[in-house]
Amino acid sequence: MSRALLYRIFGLMLFVSIGQSALGQGIRNYAHHPIYIYNFCRFTQWPDVKTEITIGVLGNSPLYQGLQRMAATKSTYNLKFIIKKFNTPTEIIGCDVLFVPYASNFDIKQVSQKIAGKNIMLITEDEKVKDVTCFNFVVKEGKLMYQVNKLQCEKSKLKVSQKLLSLGILI
Repeated sequence: MSRALLYRIFGLMLFVSIGQSALGQGIRNYAHHPIYIYNFCRFTQWPDVKTEITIGVLGNSPLYQGLQRMAATKSTYNLKFIIKKFNTPTEIIGCDVLFVPYASNFDIKQVSQKIAGKNIMLITEDEKVKDVTCFNFVVKEGKLMYQVNKLQCEKSKLKVSQKLLSLGILI
């Protein structure tokens, strides 16, 4: 992927964050989360080459519908997105990305133990659990941002691009 295209994509991510701040939208509005998750997937390498990426949502979240719309528009001939909903942690199987919403009643540390040793990108939105997740959504100064836990990504054998790391908050 060309450097110019990378800059355009990350420029869009920055624009979305600024626009979200200007509109006064909160972190749990989920309008922009699919864009971030799409880019997390695009700029991360899994141990095996991926032509399909399955994104799971644990529990009820409006993000599920947003991810379905993203999958319908962003899937291409060489990369297809599949969206699954899991009602309980015991149902988690066959996903590459797992999003656990803030409002879920699930213990993130138990969820992370269930997926430990698998190449699953865990994404949350709770700073109290950022030590066990790959990416964590936060709002700083009214802007939607993300934290990156490089160690957790490495434990999951995920190689996150340097550009993605540089635009996030390293923890």
